[in-house]
Order: sequence, then structure tokens, then C-alpha cells
Amino acid sequence: MILEIMLVLLMISTGLFIHELGHAVATVMQNKKATAEIYLGSSSKEKKLKIILGRITCYLTLALYGFCIQPNWREVPLSAVRPRTIFLLGGPLLSLVGAALFYAAAIFSSGVPESIFVNLAGICFFLFASPLLPFTYPRFLGGGRSDGLQLLNLIKENRKQRNAVL
Repeated sequence: MILEIMLVLLMISTGLFIHELGHAVATVMQNKKATAEIYLGSSSKEKKLKIILGRITCYLTLALYGFCIQPNWREVPLSAVRPRTIFLLGGPLLSLVGAALFYAAAIFSSGVPESIFVNLAGICFFLFASPLLPFTYPRFLGGGRSDGLQLLNLIKENRKQRNAVL
């Protein structure tokens, strides 16, 4: 039973990593100076697996939530509407790609691997759809704003700025 729990946590963490990697890739592809950091779980760097993928640094552990930050945001701001929108949509889009790839892998598998791939596809699809809904996560899942809520706030702020100019 403990092995099954660890496997479920590992699959959730894998789905979260894929989602956050989408945000990180969107960040570094928009600007040659931008860097990104992915955290699974808390923002602590202690007792986590550290992986460096070019300008993306990952701090990984088994977790139920994750987030991506741009540590050099003062040098390379992501405050404009277009870059911020691309950043916010990067996570859900890579989650959707991950869901499709894991589902395809399940089609060509059987037995336990097929079951693992189907579950990973489901997790990735959930991490595509649910973050697009505008809500605040409960405290035990980090307590942050969903990608959808951040997008909605970005759209509202952009409208206010446009109306103020007119």
C-alpha cells in the first residue's frame, strides 16, 4: 500500500512538473536574459533534487502543488499583457501536450505501464483544465491564484488601462 501511495504521489509530481515546465519554457523563450525556477512543494530549496535545464532551475520533491517564478524579473519584466498571457498559458498548454503523449503511450502499452500512462494522461489533462478556472487554491495546495484567475485579473487590468487612456 505504501508503494502505491508513493507511485500516486510520483505521478502527481510528474504532472505538476510538466505543467510548471510549460510556464518556465514560456518565460525563457520570450527573452534571452530571462531565467526561471520551478518549485514542487514549498519554496524551500533544502532537501530537494536540483536539476538545471539551461536557464531553468528545478527544485523537485514529491508534492501536491508547484509553482514557477522568474528570479530576475527586475531585469526582464513579464508585466506586459502579451508576455504575461503567454507565461500563464504555457503551463496548461504543456499539460495538454503531456496528456496527449501519455495517452498515446498507453495505447501502445499493456498491463501496469498502460495503467500508469493512462493515469498520467488523466493527471495532465486535469492540470490543463482546472488551472484555467478562476479560483484561489486552498492553503494546503499553496494558496496561490490559479492561472485562470491571474489571466482574468490581467484582462480586467488591461481594460481599465485602456479605458483610462480613452
